[in-house]
Amino acid sequence: MSGAPEIKGRRPGAPEVKGWCPGAYAPMQSNDGLLMRAKIVGSRIAAAQIEALAEIASACGNGLIDLSQRAQLQLRGVSEATLGDALQRLDAAGLLAPDADAERVTNIVAAPLAGLGVGAFDANALAAELAQGLQADASLRALPPKFLFAIDDGGPPPLDDVEADIRIEAAQGDRVAVSLAGGDDRAAVLDPAEAVPAALSLARAFVGLRDGAFELRRMRRLVARLGVDAVMNKAEIIAEAYVRPRQAAPAAFLGAVGTSVCYAGVAAPFGRWTAAELLRLAALAREHGSSELRLTPWRAFLIPTETREAAQRIVAEAAARGLIVSSDDPRLAVVACPGAPECPQAQGETRAHLARLAPLAQKLAGTDGVGLHLSGCAKGCARPKSAPVTLIASNGLFDLVENGGAGDAAHLKGLTIDALESALAARTKEKLCPTP
Repeated sequence: MSGAPEIKGRRPGAPEVKGWCPGAYAPMQSNDGLLMRAKIVGSRIAAAQIEALAEIASACGNGLIDLSQRAQLQLRGVSEATLGDALQRLDAAGLLAPDADAERVTNIVAAPLAGLGVGAFDANALAAELAQGLQADASLRALPPKFLFAIDDGGPPPLDDVEADIRIEAAQGDRVAVSLAGGDDRAAVLDPAEAVPAALSLARAFVGLRDGAFELRRMRRLVARLGVDAVMNKAEIIAEAYVRPRQAAPAAFLGAVGTSVCYAGVAAPFGRWTAAELLRLAALAREHGSSELRLTPWRAFLIPTETREAAQRIVAEAAARGLIVSSDDPRLAVVACPGAPECPQAQGETRAHLARLAPLAQKLAGTDGVGLHLSGCAKGCARPKSAPVTLIASNGLFDLVENGGAGDAAHLKGLTIDALESALAARTKEKLCPTP
């Protein structure tokens, strides 16, 4: 477990804030074994790599793979005995970072359909350039492990809801805007060739201004303390007033899509895939697509195809296997962490009651389609922001928060699943028939 940073100052009895995500070089211990992530730069992954990952999951883990909110694939249930073999196999498949430092600092989410002609530039090409710059600069090894870059080429589906520390996005007139979390109203508007150097300079500025303070481990917190211009000036970058070209949340990217580009959008509940499901998905990409898949931060795969009919064939089989192929699927209205028994910090199960709660959650859903967040503890890892209803496991029961997050004060405490169902049902009626 080398490479895991030590976090000090935790309150007694509070859930442990690790401040890092599991990697291949720094796996994280869970109750079902070690968690380790492949390192994928950009949104594209070949069908052959998906097949290799599924085989590694079966041979070295428990056969389960999670697609994370950072568009990365995570193996579950790896043991100390199989860890070395898993690393070798990841390396052979091109899914391993050069070293632990490179793995820790290379955190990039890129536009899912990058390079397919729907964006103003190739976000995957910029992601590769940014990764190379991050890994080559020794001073950037001081970036916190969760520091995230987003590269949005302006094509569908948009990355507006991705909380990135530094964002590169398409701007008007073939220009690119580089902005900071917490400072969306100001940005450096540049030629595309200047975007990655600017992002690297801003990352160096963050490292210098933060000076190792754990409470300033994300850009939003640093901007809140010092302001956007302090970071831009430190990076020697000129910022200007900027209005982000915001787009609607990506609500209709699942199923067979055939507009500017054709693809099949397929998801699994909570992003949890079996090795067998991934093997079949890769086979479908070979049979009906271009032998590649696209990763998204919404825990779904997009499979590019030549025609809408080919996408429909993929969707039909995925639906028959119980996967999610429609934005109207009630299961999308629930966000939940693994919970007990997988997570050692969870105080109860979070995914066992999906069938009962999902239809109610759908009726409570906000503009992003989420109505219910189920959290195994007060950290709220699966959804840091608020939800219409958040449930926090507590000694096998649940506390309920309205219009808040897992760390907020509960409105009701100690609820059984039956009491929860009744409480959610009452809230759906209030939403449909508000009190005058």
